[in-house]
Amino acid sequence: MQKWMMRLLLISLLCAGLFSCKSYQPENAVRKENSRSEFQNLYFADPQTDYVYKAHIEVYGHKAGGIFVAKRISDSVHRVVFTTDFGNKLLDFELSETDFKVHYILEEMDRKMVVNTLRDDFRLLLKVNRKIEATFENKDAEIFKAVQGKRSVYFYFDKKDNRLVKFIAASKRKEKVIFEFGSKNSIFAETVKIDHKNIKLKIELNQIVN
Repeated sequence: MQKWMMRLLLISLLCAGLFSCKSYQPENAVRKENSRSEFQNLYFADPQTDYVYKAHIEVYGHKAGGIFVAKRISDSVHRVVFTTDFGNKLLDFELSETDFKVHYILEEMDRKMVVNTLRDDFRLLLKVNRKIEATFENKDAEIFKAVQGKRSVYFYFDKKDNRLVKFIAASKRKEKVIFEFGSKNSIFAETVKIDHKNIKLKIELNQIVN
């Protein structure tokens, strides 16, 4: 009986280990052959457009609102400014995949974890050109896997009209951040939602229409 119990315990531990080491893969999706080698996220790609949104941020129960503006100033660089509703600047970043400049940040926000998290979020959101590492699909979307830093990023394009509806940044085993988009076409997102899974941070952007 003791040997049988020991054998059962070893099998259980082995199965648990194999399950916990399973690599992340998009839910209810199957891998398919790559149909192309790259794609673009066009939502913030036009250098002639100022992307202006009403912003709402919730961090560990604290809420703040204001105006978010993003602009592409070169092939690889974006400028991001976040102000209060009255125009007082909260942050002003200039960033690309490799460079990052803080032109201004409110003293209360000037914490390493906050700055680095916002930097990484904006890099994910604003990067235009992507190399496809793998392709998946489910019943609703074609899913392109790209790599940014140490994370894999899975981009979901609606099969009906080829709109980018969301993307998920994941570690080797689990989701870290989910970006969701509301859009009428493939070149402009009217709404953006950013939801972190490992920290209590949510950002919502809603287009301001003049």
